[in-house]
Amino acid sequence: MPYYAVAKGRKSGVYSNWNDCKDQVNGYSGASFKKFNTAAEARLFASGGGGSSSEGGLSGGRSTGNNASLSYRRGGYSRSSSSSPRVSKPPNAGSSSFSSSATKSFRIYVDGASRGNGQSKSAPSGYGVYYGPGDSRNAAVGLHEVDNINKYTPTNQRAELHGMKHALTNIKDDLANGNSSTSSSPRYDIYSDSKYAIQSINEWSDKWQSNGWKTSTGQPVANSDLIKDAVQLKNEINQLYRERDWKPLEFHHVKGHSGDVGNEAADRLANQGADKMEK
Repeated sequence: MPYYAVAKGRKSGVYSNWNDCKDQVNGYSGASFKKFNTAAEARLFASGGGGSSSEGGLSGGRSTGNNASLSYRRGGYSRSSSSSPRVSKPPNAGSSSFSSSATKSFRIYVDGASRGNGQSKSAPSGYGVYYGPGDSRNAAVGLHEVDNINKYTPTNQRAELHGMKHALTNIKDDLANGNSSTSSSPRYDIYSDSKYAIQSINEWSDKWQSNGWKTSTGQPVANSDLIKDAVQLKNEINQLYRERDWKPLEFHHVKGHSGDVGNEAADRLANQGADKMEK
């Protein structure tokens, strides 16, 4: 029987018939879907975030085929290499990548975890960064590896922002080192279940900056060290995107624990990172 995999749509997953698949992708901007002959291949595609697709065609993500971890040092991150579809018929199994003048966009999922959120300097906390199944850039990082937990009490929010900073650093380094300098190279957008992290970087930061990084009540903005870094990275990435005639970097909010494959994978990595603080 055929299996229809949806990597980007209203709800990602594997569907047993075209009509159910079409419900998830019809009219959805940047939808990514594909027909497979085996359930295993379909699950692999659906969990990888996919690329942009049109009728009968799509592009897949990049994977190294192993589960190697990145290396980290305290206070820093290691560098890693790195159109709305009209739906009228099901895609063909094994179809080749969709080619278009539009730049392909791929997802990076980030998530943070803090057990005993803000209650203890030793609260097990970490973040996860997920590119796709088997990708060596997938990361599970304990907060103690990248943050001064004696100065900053671990919280979900700091974990989320560190995950954002990690993903942004990877994107910038790839661009700066020429790994995404051609039209065939992927551009990335970031997906997170933290409205706080997204809005801090994209919306609130301008007002905070103009107010000397103080809130409306005159209090210092929490986590301003990480927000400043993330905003700077975002601006540098957007400059590099503009040089390639790409649209600006996008941050997308996804509902946590709602069955989104990428978000669930990032959540597992975040908890693996938190586990490192318990050892």
